[in-house]
Amino acid sequence: MTLSMTNVRWGRRATSATVACGAATAMAVGAFGVPAHAAEPEDPGQLKITTDGYYGSVRFDFPGDVPFVGDAAKLQGDLTVGAIENEVDSNGLQGQPEGTYSRSFGTLVGANLLGVDLPVDLYAVEQTALPEEDEPDTYGLHELEVPLAGTLSAISGEAKANWNDEVLGHGSSGGVLTELYSGVGQMDLADFDDLGLVGGLVPVELPVGNGPLVSVGAGQLLQETGVFGKEDGSQGAYVEVSGRFGDVNVLGGAANGGVTIGFAASSDTETPNAFGRLEVTGEAGGASFDYDLPALEMWVGDEETGVEIEPGFDETIEVAPGVSLNVNFAEYRDDDIELAEDGTSAAASGGGLALRLDVAVPAPVVGEVELGSAEIGLLSFPEVSVEVPQGGLYAATGESDETVFEN
Repeated sequence: MTLSMTNVRWGRRATSATVACGAATAMAVGAFGVPAHAAEPEDPGQLKITTDGYYGSVRFDFPGDVPFVGDAAKLQGDLTVGAIENEVDSNGLQGQPEGTYSRSFGTLVGANLLGVDLPVDLYAVEQTALPEEDEPDTYGLHELEVPLAGTLSAISGEAKANWNDEVLGHGSSGGVLTELYSGVGQMDLADFDDLGLVGGLVPVELPVGNGPLVSVGAGQLLQETGVFGKEDGSQGAYVEVSGRFGDVNVLGGAANGGVTIGFAASSDTETPNAFGRLEVTGEAGGASFDYDLPALEMWVGDEETGVEIEPGFDETIEVAPGVSLNVNFAEYRDDDIELAEDGTSAAASGGGLALRLDVAVPAPVVGEVELGSAEIGLLSFPEVSVEVPQGGLYAATGESDETVFEN
């Protein structure tokens, strides 16, 4: 199969707000307006959509004892907040009961700290079809304490899965197959005392003597998959991902001598500002990818002017002696975008905003020894793909059916 990059379109923030806001509105009224007793559709042909992602992830690697220096607290493990998955397969989903064609799944928090797994099943939501539920499944939690890792003020969301003849069918205008929304409150990650960053181990006095290593403001993540009608009555398919970054404060934030990363000239805290849509029609040139990423700014200490962060930004700064921060704002890479020239498939991968904080301490003889590191990732979509047959869904049906869908 020959792949083309000609239908990749990148937009600035000014255009994405309207598109992304539309996706948020659809979450509220689109997926949940499906008739409760719609019938199972006819076989659409090969339809497969896969998308996953997470709002935030953290990896701690503070191994404990520091050579030439002495004892330090140990914290090693991974924490994922707001992980979500949506998948559709007209042949039936693997690992699910027979007759299951769509699935929307989300977790509040998943963690493995010091080799101990947090019981993820206690904090998860899942909806599948068939059978199709009348209403979305909802989930929510407030003031969640994750041992050693930190606190999450709140997280909530809704999940919906559909598979019916109102959405799927020749001549249908289409609709939503799966949709999941996750809203995340402030995260305060890793208290300095828990990490052993006090008591003389750090070469200088850090901006925050006791408090979180990293704080992330409230944000959101949405995923939607579905189909749309074409003029000949057949259908194409799409997948949309959108979200909103929360402001990030490292070492107490710029106001306290640390680092703050936030939005450039924006006071809006609700509208999604990162957006991507893959779409395929099953016809030549019908695979496309539209996306938009926000403009961010970084403030360091008492500097009066922020540093603009655009997709592709990758720099390391020294926050304090022995304390460095790498900031990487990943662009959608050309190597990870695949658009079939025949319009039957499309795939992409997005890395989001990634931070790595390294902390070192002075030591006799060797000069400096690393105490540990913390890595934080926000709004990542490792896999997004969509596939339809040649000509689109229900294309064969249209050969003997005069019904035509009018756009």
